[in-house]
Amino acid sequence: MRPVELTRPAPGPGQTGRPGQGDLAVGAALPGAATTVAPTTTAKRSRADQPGRRLAPAPRRGGRAAPAPQGGWEPWRDWAAIAVLTHGLLLFAALTQPSPPVLLALAVPLGVILSTGTLTVLHDAGHRRLSHRRGWLNVLAVQTAVPVGLWVGHWTLKHRVHHRATAVYPVDATHASALIRLHPAVPRRAIHRYQHLYAWPLYGLAWLGELQSQLTYLWTGRIDGTRTPGRGRRAASFAAEKTMCVAVLAPYAVLLGLGRLTLLLLAAMTIAGVLAAVVLVVGHINLGLVPSTQVPAGREWAAHLVRTTALFSTGSRAVRWLTGGMTHHLAHHLRPAAPRHQLPMIHVRTAAALADEAAEPLRDVPTLRAAVRGHGARLRELGRSDRPSPIGALAMRSDHLAVHRDPQGR
Repeated sequence: MRPVELTRPAPGPGQTGRPGQGDLAVGAALPGAATTVAPTTTAKRSRADQPGRRLAPAPRRGGRAAPAPQGGWEPWRDWAAIAVLTHGLLLFAALTQPSPPVLLALAVPLGVILSTGTLTVLHDAGHRRLSHRRGWLNVLAVQTAVPVGLWVGHWTLKHRVHHRATAVYPVDATHASALIRLHPAVPRRAIHRYQHLYAWPLYGLAWLGELQSQLTYLWTGRIDGTRTPGRGRRAASFAAEKTMCVAVLAPYAVLLGLGRLTLLLLAAMTIAGVLAAVVLVVGHINLGLVPSTQVPAGREWAAHLVRTTALFSTGSRAVRWLTGGMTHHLAHHLRPAAPRHQLPMIHVRTAAALADEAAEPLRDVPTLRAAVRGHGARLRELGRSDRPSPIGALAMRSDHLAVHRDPQGR
């Protein structure tokens, strides 16, 4: 298949065409988000909450424009919490020298921590929230808080494509799978009929698929939908990040033993793979969502986001933190640079108005458990049919937003 290169639509009137700080060239840069939508709440909307509008230039310091704020101390606060928990468990294992059964038991809480770290610290690093100007600080944060061999430089490029072409096959890498059919454009095989049963343990091998993706990118330099650096820069980035990860884990390998540390990390990464993968897929592969094979352009971009993104547990602060803000996934796609604590406000003010403007229903599931059930049902559909599920099949909530239903009552 020929590599796909995404191009930015021509900027509309009053737009510069330049991406906002940390926006990954989405949200504020594309003219698809309407600028004249009516809010669904009586609160006054700020410029920061209006889709498609750019914040005023940051004040200058010393003749240079200061970078836009990326969330203040929130990313570093979360990094500190994840790092303390990760190294606390690793140090406990190194000092107590537990037996293999106890070591596997410790892999459960460590897997939960690594999953949260992947969804928060790695995600923040991909959006350069920890530091916009000093990219190495984003790498340092990931390799110290989630030392499991992640490659920030590679993941950031893939995530950039995901934001530009959400749920678009074959560009969006989140739909790249042979054994699991995650998009109706993927050829259906006989084995897919049972994917709603076997997909869950396969999600635990997400770390293995990520490693394969890293090695493929290192050798070929190909990521559909974006330009990539040359082989020399890729090799240098790969070597630097892997060396940093090994340096962080080396003391534990000496104290605990290389074999025991490897067993602990592999078990924890498998648990983390299931948790992180499920959180990521339920937001884009679920009942009522309508994926595409065409990269949206212009005003269609906003409607495309509404059609392809589901929300869940929007009223729970704990779930929002544990999932890195994925509860308000549509708000994140609309404002990728916004810190997590602003996502509920963007959800209420902007997401609802955008759905009204696009004449599309909001896919807002009350709980993560319900979202997981919806994902399982969607896997079953994709394994047995090419027909999309009716929009009304997805449970929607109306705590703060108007209930949007299919106009045909399906």
